[in-house]
Amino acid sequence: MTTSSSERYSGHESFVCRYGWLPKVYAAVTQNPLLLKDEELAMNVLGIGRNMVKSVQFWAEAAAVIESASSSGHVPGKVGERLFGVDGWDPYLESLESLWLIHWQLSTAAQLAAWNEVFGEGKLIRFDRPRLISALAQKGANLARPLAPSTLEQHASIFVQTYFQAERGTDDTSWCPLQDLNLIGAAKTEDGRLLYNSSAGAPVGLTLRLFGMVLADYIRRQGHGGNSADFVTVLKGEFSPGVVFRLDEHQLRQLLANAIAGPFKKALKFVDTADTQSVILDLDAVAPEYRLWAQEGELQHA
Repeated sequence: MTTSSSERYSGHESFVCRYGWLPKVYAAVTQNPLLLKDEELAMNVLGIGRNMVKSVQFWAEAAAVIESASSSGHVPGKVGERLFGVDGWDPYLESLESLWLIHWQLSTAAQLAAWNEVFGEGKLIRFDRPRLISALAQKGANLARPLAPSTLEQHASIFVQTYFQAERGTDDTSWCPLQDLNLIGAAKTEDGRLLYNSSAGAPVGLTLRLFGMVLADYIRRQGHGGNSADFVTVLKGEFSPGVVFRLDEHQLRQLLANAIAGPFKKALKFVDTADTQSVILDLDAVAPEYRLWAQEGELQHA
């Protein structure tokens, strides 16, 4: 899905994606596509500092809330339109369903090194901070320009803070809403280290329409004109719904059965025999409101 030469280790300016940023920047860019090209104006409109403007742009682009349109500035991205546009699902980013969608985008399409390592490729399930930094260093070892230790440390720190914060004040708007997904927990070891855990848990707030949407997105991205995927690949393959959402086999089977019985009745089939376990998708039968690729044109980046 991505290569080490295209992965990103910086750009977030040491800030996690804060509560309220994404709907605010979507609305502002919709009003003025050139807003982020004028830092002073963006600071005033968004009510944030200069470095935060760069961070807001980084996270909004990574989450596909907005996308660069070159000389035209920015336009709404596919996730932004789905959540915040006309008839958007969640204009104020209040639901867990929306956070699962943003998590999917960051973990499968944003080319962020730590997200690829942990949630895309699923290589780290239990880790401490030094282990994550070491994995990122190994991942970037072949880059033309060596990565500074401070860059690796900051990227690892931002990744952990995105999903885990030990304590949070009730009025603190500096937290990242993705922490509400409870995808990463932590416990202290006997020697006092924090050991992070991203193993399977209950995917609270993961709706059938969103599950079907990302499943269709995953199968479509496999390319080669195919319309099916092996069940085990959907469960354990790199950048798959099973790995990105940390689903176990029972959870995946249940989601498939319910999606087929519900909103994806005409689009999805699950062939489960002694010889074959395949998820089959009819792309043409997926309703437009469930197509994550609707704003990109048919199969543009498969």
